[in-house]
This record gives sequence, structure tokens and C-alpha cells, in this order.
Amino acid sequence: MKRFLIALLVALPTCIFAQSNYHPGYVVKNNSDTLRGFINYREWRQNPKSIDFKVNKTDKQVLQFDPQSIKEFQITGLETYTAYSGAISMNQTNFSNLPEELDTTLKSDNIFLRQLATGNHLTLYKYADEIKTRFFVAETNARPEELKYYEYYNNAGEIVDKSVFKGQLILYINKLHLESPGVVNKLDQAHYEQTDLEQLINEANNNEKKTIAKKASSTRFFAGVSIGRTITEVSEITIAGLPTNIVYDHAAISPRLNLGVDFFDNSNVQRFVFRSEMAFSYVNPKYAYQVNRVDGTIAHATYVFNQYTASIAPQILFNFFNKDDFKIYVDAGAAFNFSLYTNNKFAVEETSDTNPYTLAPFWLSFPLQTGMVLNKKIEVCLTYITKASYSRYSSFDANNQTVSLGVKFLFGKK
Repeated sequence: MKRFLIALLVALPTCIFAQSNYHPGYVVKNNSDTLRGFINYREWRQNPKSIDFKVNKTDKQVLQFDPQSIKEFQITGLETYTAYSGAISMNQTNFSNLPEELDTTLKSDNIFLRQLATGNHLTLYKYADEIKTRFFVAETNARPEELKYYEYYNNAGEIVDKSVFKGQLILYINKLHLESPGVVNKLDQAHYEQTDLEQLINEANNNEKKTIAKKASSTRFFAGVSIGRTITEVSEITIAGLPTNIVYDHAAISPRLNLGVDFFDNSNVQRFVFRSEMAFSYVNPKYAYQVNRVDGTIAHATYVFNQYTASIAPQILFNFFNKDDFKIYVDAGAAFNFSLYTNNKFAVEETSDTNPYTLAPFWLSFPLQTGMVLNKKIEVCLTYITKASYSRYSSFDANNQTVSLGVKFLFGKK
């Protein structure tokens, strides 16, 4: 299992660069002609600098368009981008990189703006690059204008924020006669954030929002069951002056219940997923062996315990093969395990000692997983949980190592 996962990780870079994700869409050329076909839809954390386009999905020829060669493109029902040529602000707004004075530096660039909200009056756009996220606004069929926002330190070392965007939006609202209590209230409370600005633009458009992008849910719940083979290993069992100095292991098959929630970085693409998972499992190993008495005789001994574990495991999941109805992924994370122990006994012949060792109620393990998602509803997975110890002694150790095969049922859209 470990070798398989290592080989999979080594092969990942090739899979990533070879993978494509063509969706139906169109581009609008600079002469206003519309070219319909298929666009390679990526999980763009930053706005794309260019796009790959095919007239037919099976074509080997790939056309590439940038903001200078087209006016607009759309992945049908998902996202729309508009080309923009002009000045963009360059000031930092990240707390760790704030300037020590007001920075109004501008840069001329050709970029794609992502359309967030539109209607009969105003359209809101977003542009994210390695520096920061910017928002733009435009009247219908007019040139977009960047909404300005500045943060910097003043001479007293205090952070100053200048919400210039509020004044800009007031001018649009007054010009287009969009004043209403709802608009004024949202503008007054708005921060330079996507959610606030989207709500404001939709309110200004009298809630006559044109649906541009189908936004899938950013979360998905799941529940499942797996069958696991757990090797529970103990070593250096010593009691009543009778050391064994041997490693013993016990392998057993047991069920494991899973439930949790997935959070998508881009809910339409779903390349990267943050997964939070809860699991419930148990092991009940039993060890029978012989120990040498001080007088030279041999005694029969047993050591047993039951362990019931609830785990919380945050994980990062990556779909390296990523189609709408079929995905193959790998993921890794850390499991925070909370265990309850019963029937913890060590016996030599007729002599029995209850709770001979204190086993840790909290311990860590590290799951690695690979699997596939079928038709957006069923996930089949193979999980390897690395060897993890839960003893508190220097001379005695107890640990588990698990390999399991399971199925999960996915709930929610996409």
C-alpha cells in the first residue's frame, strides 16, 4: 500500500500537466464574431492570462486566446470573463505587506475580468492576481472601472483604510437614480469583499439579477462504511518481573463508519477539496505467549484490551483525474483520535492484573487515501493509516496500522 501511494505521488506531476477539462463555451472575437466550442476550464485561483479553446472536443488542434485577441469568453452556465485593457492598482492590501504610506501606483495591463453579478444597470467584476484581489464595476455595455481600496500605515503606526469604492458607487447610484433604503444601507455597511459587493450590485439592479454562472454548492456531505484490516502491535510486555522482550502483533478485520463534509475551492471544477471527516472504529486484540519464570519454568500469559476510537481527520484531497462524472483522487491529512479502553488485562497462569498499562486516550495518526468518484454520488476508496503509537512508556509500546477498503455516499449537488 505504501509503495503504491508513493508511486502515485511520483506520477502526479505528469497527470496534472496532462489533464484537461474541456467544457462547452464560446469566445467573442474583437470583431464581435462569436466562436462556439470547448474551453479548458481550470481551477483558477487567479484570473487566467489566456485560455485553451477547441472547436470540437476531440480536435487535436488547440487555439489559445488572451485578453488582446478576444473581447469575452464564457464557460457555458459556469463563468463569464470580459477582456479589459487599462490601468490597475498595485498597492498591497495584505496585512503582512501593507505600505507605510498611501500607495496609488498604477500599472497598465491587459487582463480578463470575471463577471460576478449583473442586471439592468450595473455589472460587478473581479480580478485576482499574485498581488491582491480587485473589483470593477461598469454600466451596461460601458467600460469597467476599478473600485479603489487602500490600506497603509500612517506616521503613528496605525492602519488606515480608505474606502474610495464607496464614493465611486455613490456616483453610479445617483447617476442612474438607483437610490433606495436597501441600497443605501448595504453601501454604508459594505466591506471590500465579494459577498458584500455582490449583494449591493444586486440590490441596485432591483433584484433583477441576470443569472450568468451556475454556482454549485461549496460544500458536500458524505457518509460511508469501510472494512479494515488493523495490525495492533505491542512490544516489551513486562509485568511481575517477567519481561518478554518480544514484539507481538494481532491482525483483525473490523468495520469503520465514516461521515463528514467536503469544502470546494472551486465548486464547479472541484480539483482541490478540503475534507473534514469523522470516523468510528474499534480493535480488540488478544496476545497469547510464553514467558520464562525466574526459577526457569515457563508460564502461559495473555494480554488483551478493547479500544474504541472516534477520529476527526482534516484532509486535503486532489482530483488528479477530474471529469464531471468520474474522478480519481489522492488525499492526505492528520487524524486526531480519541479512544476509550476496556477489558485491559494481563494474566500469567491464574494471576491477573487489570489495567497493567495506561493507554493514551488521545493520539495522532496520518491517513493516506486514494479513490474514485462515480457519477457524483458514490466514492470508492482505499485508505492506509500509518503506524501510530498510543502508549505512554519508554519500554512498552502499543500501536495500530490499518488498511481499509470502503464506499462513501455523497449528498448534495456536484
